[in-house]
Amino acid sequence: MERFGPTLRGGPLFRWLGEHLAVDLANTVMVVREGEEVDLLASPEDLERWLDAERSRLGAVPDFAKHLDEVRAFRDAVRELLMAAADGRAPRADAVEGVNAASLADPLAPQLEASSGGALRALEHTPARDPATRVLATLARSAIGLVTSRESEWLQVCSAPSCGMFFIGRRRWCCAACGNRARAARHYRRVREPTA
Repeated sequence: MERFGPTLRGGPLFRWLGEHLAVDLANTVMVVREGEEVDLLASPEDLERWLDAERSRLGAVPDFAKHLDEVRAFRDAVRELLMAAADGRAPRADAVEGVNAASLADPLAPQLEASSGGALRALEHTPARDPATRVLATLARSAIGLVTSRESEWLQVCSAPSCGMFFIGRRRWCCAACGNRARAARHYRRVREPTA
């Protein structure tokens, strides 16, 4: 059964998945109102649900939920990196160190594999012994790749009221619903403000 979000808008939880893995992770914090956020990874079950939704890209990770505090701390570091990139400023040193540490924990070891026809293909890397370490390293490399690529120029935070989701693109809002909410809020402010 699909879980619905904690906001008045509702909607399926994790409905925005499909960006860079780092963006998908960062978007597990939802802005409900100005200065009020909801952590969509509030429980081990939430983390399992998110991992299940990302299984095609991250694989199965047994007992991943026991790493909830570690994942949330890592997610906060990724959010800082993405926010700094979107704002055009340098990220905090502790965020850079956290993402680097996660990437280093599972060293890349590119390997070649020959097919029965003699063609070679590259295997991405030898997974770490601990699947949770592998997942965090994969997420770290997604963040590193994003903030050091040309795509980082298009990394934005949705400017609609009660959103704050990261997305990549030239538009102002992450989705049409946010654009509609922003226009409605702007109209409401104009109607409510007294004319001089």
